[in-house]
Amino acid sequence: MQLKYNKTLRKKDNGWQVIISYKTSSGKWRQKSKQGFAEKWVAKNYGDDLIAQIKNEPALNTDYKGITLKQFTDIYKGDNKSRLTYNSLQAVDSAIKFIGDIAETPLQEITALQISQKFTSSKSATTTQTLYLSMLKTILSYAVKPYNIIAVNPLIDIKINKQRTKKDLRVYTDQEIELLLCSLKPKYLRYYVQCAIGAYTGLRYGEVLGLSWADIDLTSNTLTVKRQLAQYDKNKYKLQDTKTANSIRTIPIPPILSAILSLYAPLAPVNDMQLLFMQKSSNTAPINRIIRRFIKNKSFHDLRHTYATKLIANKVDIKTVAALLGDTVQTVIKNYIHYTDEMRQKAANDVANIFG
Repeated sequence: MQLKYNKTLRKKDNGWQVIISYKTSSGKWRQKSKQGFAEKWVAKNYGDDLIAQIKNEPALNTDYKGITLKQFTDIYKGDNKSRLTYNSLQAVDSAIKFIGDIAETPLQEITALQISQKFTSSKSATTTQTLYLSMLKTILSYAVKPYNIIAVNPLIDIKINKQRTKKDLRVYTDQEIELLLCSLKPKYLRYYVQCAIGAYTGLRYGEVLGLSWADIDLTSNTLTVKRQLAQYDKNKYKLQDTKTANSIRTIPIPPILSAILSLYAPLAPVNDMQLLFMQKSSNTAPINRIIRRFIKNKSFHDLRHTYATKLIANKVDIKTVAALLGDTVQTVIKNYIHYTDEMRQKAANDVANIFG
């Protein structure tokens, strides 16, 4: 079938823009455009390339004609059930709920403008919007390939405008760590050991609960993270793979933690898997309630922030910090590099010594 299209060249923002409007096999008109060309002939040549690209696009799959985004999302979840975590499935459902009536729109009729307006008018946090957009992009890309229901992902160029607010991570002072551990030890042995591991290794709570005695070498003072206790359904948890491949790691532990683990070993629950802790849930709410009895406005995960910040403050290089945390370098730079009072004081001392 011969492609029906219109090509428009126009001046825009001190340059040239090319717009190709074309009729798809489903009978709908679509547009592709690009601007910012210094010369008209360059825009024209780019337009010709776009037309050739459109002509070579395979015919759309008509078996799913009229299927809505919500209906296709169920197909996406079914196809990918084995690899999607419980949290990912929850995020997908939340993203579909977020866009409201648009979810009932046939895939072929969804436009970037519709979705953009939803995000523009939303008062949700930037991180929440970014998550929802990522989920929607993934689903629509799946509709492009392998299903070939739509030719292009209409959301491909949409971005969330990041709020320029400083992310204020909460960290413990050395005195708070000491107070927390001393307070927990007499009455809450399990939480005492868990918090000690968090403070001296930066492990996520699920990783702490996934530890077995076979993962700990008290001779060489190392600890290996191989698994985590994680949620897989509503109120259901199980031991499973770590958050990412980077999360599988062997890290050094300080002598103070080795001593704590040595004293805890004979008191630990006996079980077939030799797990340090026998818990059915990795929900941090119970341990956080206990922590806040002694240290206000702090949580277990703040121990991870503290561990990372302390390493950076003591000039451990970023790649090493990332390896110890089981994160990427980009994540460490984004989330963990910030000023603490300790770092400010060190910087002040350095400046005084350097400049006199």
